[in-house]
Amino acid sequence: MMKDNGTPLSRQHITPLKRARGLGTAHDGTGHFMAQRATAALSFIMLIFLAILFVALAGADYEQARAIIGEPLVASALVFTAAAFCWHMKLGMQVIIEDYVHHELLKYALLTANLLFSAAIFFLALISIGRVVFSL
Repeated sequence: MMKDNGTPLSRQHITPLKRARGLGTAHDGTGHFMAQRATAALSFIMLIFLAILFVALAGADYEQARAIIGEPLVASALVFTAAAFCWHMKLGMQVIIEDYVHHELLKYALLTANLLFSAAIFFLALISIGRVVFSL
């Protein structure tokens, strides 16, 4: 269908202001892009933390490792790292699904599965960190 001026109806609601803000037909393009970049930068910083932690844990037995990981700052940083990694993974897969899956029902199912999978990985990491910290 066309509008009176020849513009397709699907594009008539995208004003120049919306286009500048990144609010095209998906309504969140810029926000999603910025979230991906922010989680990537955060993940890189947390990867440096993990490298330092692994060096500190090299040669340590379980009790020494538990004592280091049991420190509130270290345990919190590990949880924060897991959250950043899982959120970044979820955002990346979401882009792939949205770009390459064209059947709407399948796209919805895959986006839901992506969210559930990412949440499951995060909660498994959270439980694992909790077991070490609380010696369960």
